[in-house]
Amino acid sequence: MKKSLSISAIVVILLAELAGITGILYLRYCMDVQTSLFNTMIGQVFEVKSDVENIKSLLYKYEYTMTLLLNSTESEQDHVMQELSDTEFEIRNQLFVHGKIMKTMKAGSQEEVLYRSVNDDIIKYLNFNVVLLSMKDSESPESLNDFGSSYIIPLMNNVNSSIDKVTEIANTYVEKSKADMDSYLATSKLLSTVGFFVIVIAIIISIIYSYKVLKELEEKNRFFKSKSESSEMRISEIQHNTIMGIADLVESRSGETGQHVKRTSHLVNMILLQAKKKGKWEGILTDEYIDYVTRAAPMHDLGKIVIPDAILNKPGKLTPEEFEIMKTHAAAGGKIVYDIIGGIEEVAYVDIAADIANYHHEKWNGKGYPTGKKGYEIPLCARIMAVADVFDALIAERCYKKPMSYEDAFALIEREAGEHFDPEVVELFLELKDEILAER
Repeated sequence: MKKSLSISAIVVILLAELAGITGILYLRYCMDVQTSLFNTMIGQVFEVKSDVENIKSLLYKYEYTMTLLLNSTESEQDHVMQELSDTEFEIRNQLFVHGKIMKTMKAGSQEEVLYRSVNDDIIKYLNFNVVLLSMKDSESPESLNDFGSSYIIPLMNNVNSSIDKVTEIANTYVEKSKADMDSYLATSKLLSTVGFFVIVIAIIISIIYSYKVLKELEEKNRFFKSKSESSEMRISEIQHNTIMGIADLVESRSGETGQHVKRTSHLVNMILLQAKKKGKWEGILTDEYIDYVTRAAPMHDLGKIVIPDAILNKPGKLTPEEFEIMKTHAAAGGKIVYDIIGGIEEVAYVDIAADIANYHHEKWNGKGYPTGKKGYEIPLCARIMAVADVFDALIAERCYKKPMSYEDAFALIEREAGEHFDPEVVELFLELKDEILAER
């Protein structure tokens, strides 16, 4: 009887150990599946998202460079043409990467069809732009516009639509993969718990190993999260660099080197921080608002892309008719902001950037443009931008004027408080006078 019990105990222990080992092996299998899922997502999803975002950014750059070329003077054409050629070379290099990714997709799948559509439409788009350039000197502006509306714009719409669908599919795949990982992780934890109660003391080592497997799964989960955040930061950086490149490009048309947008952004940030320090506009001046306004400030003059060079670079005073044309850049800038970053950035940031572009030429007394807003009708971000923009313009040399001294520029800003500028913003700005002078 005792011998039978001993054998039974050994059998029970062996069965318990076998159950524990089986559980451990299954946990190991779950971890291997997790590894496969991570490798698939890292090797495909982030590569797809990065590829389409790079293409989208390069196409924005190409489109604006093309616009510059069509509106450039003869003396500027060589420089702009070289920049256009370089951008086209970058696009074609990215299409090579795009093609390699496409080959990894299942032939005839939704993803492969969309990728092929993007590839074909971009090549057509580049070829049609070559045709458009060849028509530049022989065809009328109306013919060029008709050609662009009939061929180029539909292609761009097709490309953007396909890219948005590819991005949507990639995001859906990420969410599905997250759900699969959560399911596997839950199963692994359950088996680990069951194994613990079955094996008890006999398989303490197995329990330790199971714990190690779970720790490895958690490390993989942290790795995925880190990789996801890194990818989002990279995409955001690409978007920001593209916007800054366009802003610099616009400034370079009027003889600036891009320093104006950097200086005004810095001045805007100084005023905002001074306002927060003094307790101004507490309901508005959050850290997020300060960040958005500072990052949006370089886009205040994007609308100048639509102004002809003859007016933008005129050395003398503009005629009334020319000034009316110049004033259109404010409303055009607001529209361009929505076209560039609408739908890909936070709504609050897009609205602030559009307000700055639209209203930074409005005046406190209601005599500004484009809408004649006055006082607190003008958004706060635009009232701050107005002071920074005018001050930097005063102390800078332009094709139509010599630079004003810092003292005279401060005096003019102070005189215009209550007329051109918000008195509270001017007061904050003048408090920064010593700091601004020290940075000269």
